[in-house]
Amino acid sequence: MPLAWGMIFQEGKSMSIPISAPVVPAQPHQLAYGVSQLALFATYTRESYLAAFGVQAPAWDPSRVRKTWFDSTVDTSDPANVAVYKIIALDGTGNWGPRQMLMPAIEAAKVNLPGAVTYPAYAIAPAQVTSGGSPVNANYLSLEADARALLAALGGSGLVQESGNAIFPIVYPASEPRRIWDFVVNGALMNVGALLLAQNANGVGAPGHWDTSRGDPVWVADAAAPTGANDMRPPRDMPLRDLLPNEKLQAGLMGVSVVRTDLLQQQNIQEGQFTADDRATLQQIYQILSRLS
Repeated sequence: MPLAWGMIFQEGKSMSIPISAPVVPAQPHQLAYGVSQLALFATYTRESYLAAFGVQAPAWDPSRVRKTWFDSTVDTSDPANVAVYKIIALDGTGNWGPRQMLMPAIEAAKVNLPGAVTYPAYAIAPAQVTSGGSPVNANYLSLEADARALLAALGGSGLVQESGNAIFPIVYPASEPRRIWDFVVNGALMNVGALLLAQNANGVGAPGHWDTSRGDPVWVADAAAPTGANDMRPPRDMPLRDLLPNEKLQAGLMGVSVVRTDLLQQQNIQEGQFTADDRATLQQIYQILSRLS
């Protein structure tokens, strides 16, 4: 199944928009094949979704069953909108056949994949900053914008840039945008770079919160979210294309498969077996003989 994605650009960085539109697959040139060969959409794991689109799949939603496909063409402008698809399923009498599947459009537009969301490692670029001629640890450096955002988040005050003194001057290369920024929280002077390092210890964007109730700010990681790894509910069915005139369903011990009647008839002829055409011919002969008798 072909992959598709869109691209947007924000602040000089490209970001992919996951796109998945229904594509009618070609008919396999096989006597029999699984109903998965009729699938209208590609399927994903959490890993293949990230590889295909460059973004994380939404976190596992325990209120929904597993869903490995998505349809970005549905109209989600109204929460009441629904999407309608064809599937192959058992009816109340235990027979396989085409059925209709309805779901909220909002659900149709998203995957629901088991597994934990992963976060990129926090990487600190090396620096050529010196203090009194000695290298400064890059962990203590940060951008002013990040310093001001953290200042506001922690309710700090007195943001200052360290410049050293006459004996130990801090020298920032012209190409280095970061500085050593500090501010005060609960009466204690805190280094912004060190705070950012703590905040991103589990990866950039990993959920958590600051606790300032005991003096120095402490980053507290949120409890692990459910991953759906042990969810035993049946997943959402895959939308399928309509059966073609030369296709029929055939139940077996392992479920149901699709059989090409044209290839089946060719095989029967080659093997000298009684075919549907043979039955039709005999029926015509019988009708002729019945009229003559």
